[in-house]
Amino acid sequence: MGVFSKLNNLYWQIRYTRIKSVKRKYYRYVAKEKKRLIESGVDAEELRLLCRHLSNLRNEQAEIRLEAYRKTLKENRTPGVIFSTI
Repeated sequence: MGVFSKLNNLYWQIRYTRIKSVKRKYYRYVAKEKKRLIESGVDAEELRLLCRHLSNLRNEQAEIRLEAYRKTLKENRTPGVIFSTI
């Protein structure tokens, strides 16, 4: 979760801010962070599901889908195999 700690922080700010202009500012920060993470190689679908979950923590279905996706990622990884781009 260390990779997503900044996103977690930004969504916390959005949830607890009541001023609309401040919320928009934090949504712009979220967009920049998402773009940075995707460019650094983070799985886009996991990022989408995480943001959906963080935007509304009461949405149990979003959390269930995120955990299910992470479980399938974990199962699909082959241990000990190193992929090379040579």
